[in-house]
Amino acid sequence: MAESAASHATHGASRRDFLTLLAAAGGAVAAGTILWPVIDALNPDAESAAAAHLIVDVSDIAENTAKTVQWAGLPITIRKLSAADIAANQFVVTQDLPDPAGFNDRVNAGYPNFVVVVGLNTGTPCALEGDAPGDPRGDYNGWVSPCDGSEYDPLGRVRRGPAAKNLAIPRYNFLNAAQIKLG
Repeated sequence: MAESAASHATHGASRRDFLTLLAAAGGAVAAGTILWPVIDALNPDAESAAAAHLIVDVSDIAENTAKTVQWAGLPITIRKLSAADIAANQFVVTQDLPDPAGFNDRVNAGYPNFVVVVGLNTGTPCALEGDAPGDPRGDYNGWVSPCDGSEYDPLGRVRRGPAAKNLAIPRYNFLNAAQIKLG
């Protein structure tokens, strides 16, 4: 009879352990079912992910003109430089500039005929003129601020005016000769 009571106690303990394990597994599944929609809602949707990394076609930009796109709430200007612009700006004495920056600091080494900048004046924030060949471009053939008269060269370096900083360069990289990815 003593063996039977011990066997019954062992059988009861293993049943209790099984029920505890079953309840814990059920609780884990229930918690996962409740938490997964919350975690999934924190991930960016497809539209947000696409906006974070905008791909711009630059094959349609003619030499000495620019294209402006909106990205992250900012106007991003992409200008295709002419050979004359490259020659005139490659060897500028940078220490004479208000915000010194060399040619290679302002262009992608693999595609030196393109300049990518945030198209807002760094003095008084406003849109710049100079994207189309007929637009005013100032003495340096770059951009002019209609707000305060600041002038920038084709690389986006400030050359004159109350603005003291060069045009900002956004995060970008070339996917190929015809496409730039912003972000």
